[in-house]
Amino acid sequence: MTKISTFTDLQQEVAELAAEEAPRRFALCWIDAEADDGGVLCWGLQLRRGGALVHRDGGGWSGRFESAEVARRMFSRIRTVTLVWLDGPGPAL
Repeated sequence: MTKISTFTDLQQEVAELAAEEAPRRFALCWIDAEADDGGVLCWGLQLRRGGALVHRDGGGWSGRFESAEVARRMFSRIRTVTLVWLDGPGPAL
């Protein structure tokens, strides 16, 4: 006979799965060394199964990219942009 998990067991299992699959947060920050200034250009999520989503404040989702680094390169076309990981070091994506 197959064991039927309790609802609490299933909740714990899906919580663990969600933690393992959670995207990593990052910011793309602009830097103007001559003006001694900088700031956040946009926020992003690096998805565990590939791809990155980028959001600009007040502008909604502004794009889907292959990775956070690809997004950084794209936004670097208009100014100097650096990639900042907000969740610290994590597993390679």
